[in-house]
Amino acid sequence: MKRRKRDDGGSLDSLLDTITTVVGILIILLIVVQLGTESAVKRYVEEQKEEDSKGLMESTMKPLDRQKELLLAEKNKLQLKLASENKEQEQVIKEISKLENELAAKKKAMPPVPPKLQNLRQEKTKLDKDKKAIEVKVKKVKGLLAKVPKPTGQTLSKEVSLPDPKPAPPKAKPFRFLCRGGKIYPLDDPRLINRVTQEIQKAGIKPNKAKEYDGKKILAHFSKAKPGDPFFQAVPRVDGNKRIIFDLRKKSAAGEDEAALAKTSSKYLASLKSISPKTHYLQFEVFEDSFAAYLSARDLASKRNFPAGWKPVSRGTDTDCTLGLWTIWDLGHAALMASRPRPKPPTGKPAPAKKPPNVLD
Repeated sequence: MKRRKRDDGGSLDSLLDTITTVVGILIILLIVVQLGTESAVKRYVEEQKEEDSKGLMESTMKPLDRQKELLLAEKNKLQLKLASENKEQEQVIKEISKLENELAAKKKAMPPVPPKLQNLRQEKTKLDKDKKAIEVKVKKVKGLLAKVPKPTGQTLSKEVSLPDPKPAPPKAKPFRFLCRGGKIYPLDDPRLINRVTQEIQKAGIKPNKAKEYDGKKILAHFSKAKPGDPFFQAVPRVDGNKRIIFDLRKKSAAGEDEAALAKTSSKYLASLKSISPKTHYLQFEVFEDSFAAYLSARDLASKRNFPAGWKPVSRGTDTDCTLGLWTIWDLGHAALMASRPRPKPPTGKPAPAKKPPNVLD
């Protein structure tokens, strides 16, 4: 085959190189433009999203803000309404309290319900009986007053309350007072019994199996010993029934008159303070020369709610009273009682019952 002859014109390699170079440059420019376009698009999209989100947020918050304003307005209305209701309720409560006070005052001012006719009749019957009993007591008091010496100007002003007999409080113990020589003397029996008992034990005198004491030894011992308290001295004696009785003789400097009874340092008031109206009642033994002193002492006791009674007493000068609530026996008492004939049973109409010792007036 016949070799082709080389072209006699210029070579095309340089043209191809140029075209290739231009194409490469175009491709590079295209790539660069493409990358810039994508970045711009992304940036635009992000900016658009941010603007859209702000607009969306603003459009969403507008109704919420409006609703918030409406709720605040409603809240203010409710608060004003509640405050108004509280004032009205407070006013109503004040009106109710005022009406209740007026009702209580009217109830208090209303007169009591009159008792039934039957109750009035029973009350009248009871009053009639009390009147008769008081009339009897008045006669007795008048008889006693007739024996009393003429009172001084001080005693004339005293008010005498009429006695009203009634039983002593249940389980209450008596506390005695002696009214003699115009003075009042407390008779503390338990304390005096304790002093006498201690003195007998101190002397070594003991009872036999029949619980009898040797009266001669007791009399001999107490001729030297002087037991007692600030008001009385106890002096023993033996009576015909073989009883050893202790007489109480008041001490000369003891006792209080009417003027001294009401003083704060009064021993009479101290005696009342040592006991209680719930556990004790008072017994006054009154001599005819001390009725005014008794009335003063009785008035002070009444002001302290002490139940009390009294009895007239008349004794010789050798003794004022005897130690009560306690008895001891001399030797031979049991044999003496056994030798005496037994009393015959009563016949006919029974004797009236004796007045119990604890009835007060």
